[in-house]
Amino acid sequence: MEPRPLRISRIANRVTPSTKFIPSVVEGLRLDVVILVACAAVLALLAYERGVTEGEHRASVYSTYDTGPNGYRALYEVLSAAGVPVRRFQRALPLLDPSVRTLVITGYEEDPSAKPLGEQDAVWLRDFVTKGGRLVAIDAEFAGPQDVAPGVGTTVRSSVLRQAQDDNAIPLAHNTFTAGITRLRGTIGWIFPFHDPRVPLLANDKGVVAAFYRVGRGQVVAVTAPAIFSNAQLRNADNVRFAYNAVAGDGDVAFDEYVHGYNDAETMWQALPAAVHAAVWISIGLILVALVGANVPFAPPYLANSPDERDSSHYIAALAELMRRSRQRPHDDDVLRQATIEYRRRKEHA
Repeated sequence: MEPRPLRISRIANRVTPSTKFIPSVVEGLRLDVVILVACAAVLALLAYERGVTEGEHRASVYSTYDTGPNGYRALYEVLSAAGVPVRRFQRALPLLDPSVRTLVITGYEEDPSAKPLGEQDAVWLRDFVTKGGRLVAIDAEFAGPQDVAPGVGTTVRSSVLRQAQDDNAIPLAHNTFTAGITRLRGTIGWIFPFHDPRVPLLANDKGVVAAFYRVGRGQVVAVTAPAIFSNAQLRNADNVRFAYNAVAGDGDVAFDEYVHGYNDAETMWQALPAAVHAAVWISIGLILVALVGANVPFAPPYLANSPDERDSSHYIAALAELMRRSRQRPHDDDVLRQATIEYRRRKEHA
């Protein structure tokens, strides 16, 4: 019969059966994985915190999602509460739902997430208006023939910039756009010159603030003071009334949020801020380094000392040594043979 594995217990000084040996390398690898996961979690949290911090300091822009002073969230909710079929549009212009008859585009020059409109968008807008759509362009700086708004004029900066509460505009035309309006009050920094051939809807003493004209079967309303529709100034004078007149009454209304960086077609990865992208790539790099370090040998293998495994032969040898020491026998004496001789001698004389 083969010797049975034994183990010497250091606590009870007993000989007990051995358990399976677990290499310390496995424990080390597990600890490395825990540390790696913890580092990845810390990086992700730091990236998230940075993204939140950047969001808190983000400039207020002319978006219906923005609740800051320049945002159009209040206008969107007022129009919705008034029964206007309004929606947010977050795709490229060619994908606009044909049911939309009025498209509102607000200035995006100060928006860090803006997706500027290009030449193809200008062609599409002209086609949209020509076929009977209404475009409400709300921006401070219109560039005339180089602007995406079809047929719009060129704005100039007002020579005198006064405080917001002192900037007023009064109606010059009497039509559905100016119905019920006495005056508008808000920040007006850019105007169309009075000699502009388009129909002036509102103006101050420096120039035209809002103009109206036709392109094909459609209409264009150009407003040079986007701040008058902002959350901070919408309730001033008749501002909200003019906003309602400009967008309502011609079917479904859509605010273009795609130009402000909102996109329904974006994946979760695309929507994450750059800081989170960096954290993910760093985490992936750390994981790859850990995997390479755990599986690719860079030095000769380390052979750990063999475990203290003992079998029954060690027990017999230890017992013999104990017997030898107890009787003060010489090292070269055969304990078992002498014990056998003495046992037989005592048996014969018994």
